[in-house]
Amino acid sequence: MKALARADQAAGARLEAAFAREERRGLMMAAATRSVAVAIIIGWLAVSNPERGLALAWVLGSAAFFLVTGLAQFWLWARGVAPSVAPYAFMLVDSLALAAVLLMPNPFDTLGVPWALPLRYASFVYFFLLLMQAAFSFRPRLLLWTGLCGAGAWTLAFVWIVTRPETISAPPSAADRAAMLATYFDPHFASILKYENEVIAFLLVSAGLALLVRRSRVLVAERAEAERERSNLARYFSPKVVDVLAERDQPLGRVRRQAVGVLFADLVGFTTLAESMSPEQVMAMLRGFHGRMEDEVFRHGGCLEKFIGDALLATFGVPDPGPRDATDTLACARGMLAALTAWNREREKEDQPPLRMGVGLHYGQAVLGDIGSARSMAFATVGDTINVASRLQGLTRDLGATIVASADFVAALDQEGADPALAAGLAAQGPRILRGRDHAIEVWAGA
Repeated sequence: MKALARADQAAGARLEAAFAREERRGLMMAAATRSVAVAIIIGWLAVSNPERGLALAWVLGSAAFFLVTGLAQFWLWARGVAPSVAPYAFMLVDSLALAAVLLMPNPFDTLGVPWALPLRYASFVYFFLLLMQAAFSFRPRLLLWTGLCGAGAWTLAFVWIVTRPETISAPPSAADRAAMLATYFDPHFASILKYENEVIAFLLVSAGLALLVRRSRVLVAERAEAERERSNLARYFSPKVVDVLAERDQPLGRVRRQAVGVLFADLVGFTTLAESMSPEQVMAMLRGFHGRMEDEVFRHGGCLEKFIGDALLATFGVPDPGPRDATDTLACARGMLAALTAWNREREKEDQPPLRMGVGLHYGQAVLGDIGSARSMAFATVGDTINVASRLQGLTRDLGATIVASADFVAALDQEGADPALAAGLAAQGPRILRGRDHAIEVWAGA
């Protein structure tokens, strides 16, 4: 159990590392997007702002501050040198600076705009650009922090303006409509209700986005886990079988006994051939052999149990038995031999020696389930049926045959109604004693 827990922790650590990489990429994208947005705003202000001279320069310079900080953030994220608290520090500085820029009077403005008048503008919407930037980071906490920073900075600025002696914040009674309207249109009036609506909406949006990002992270983690499980299944089963298993809560089911078709294949003379090759050449040849044989196993719906050096074990009717498991086993053997023949033609062009393979086929009862320890487990098919297939493969050398099958396997072919052309070339060889067994079994052999 401890080993499984450590494996889960390792998988979780890998997922968190992947999230961290994506967060950094998101921060880079956010800084770039924010810089582009600020550049567009600066251009728009230059055209639409009625101020001129130093007053306009102040406006554009204030906006340029955010362009500079955005580019600085992009540089830090791109270099990977920013500390973990940097996004939170930048967001706090940006929020305070944005509130000051939006609400502080322009020192070069000659019109003498009242302090409370900027609160009438729709300037608060610019804070939502900060939320957009935080959303790119894929960090729920940064979104919540952005909401608090934006609401806090706007609140500080609002309190600063409201506490000034010339500011009016409490309108007259609604019963005196004329006085209420006069107060509302007074340039020194600051609406508390408008401020409350802005801050509450901003906090709710930031909280909603944080929940959305958190849900997205959970979905990504679940998808990554599903893909990891699917990848593990794909190591043993054909893609078609993987699709079926992926839809189950317990893909491989309980430990059980059932009839399966077994194929055991081995390269003939591999040891002698490998002695004349470099280690790199040996491994390259094995990878080429394994890859081609694996394709055939999966193409015929088989389960690739294991590679054993230059040999391989495949089963058919796993994890669920089918109506033509023996037929698929023989069809796979034919396909593997055809693939080896095609590969030999390629090897001949490269002046490499041809390869020969022997295949043993058997059909019978086997036990299916997970084997191993808590540290390392694998799905396997075990039993005498597997051993018999291996021994039958060993008979290919004695009989001078490419395929040796048991009588039980041939009987299963007949019961399934296999195409006689598929079994063409297989002939009865009589009873044979297999290594490690006391009783002879009827065997068939052929090319």
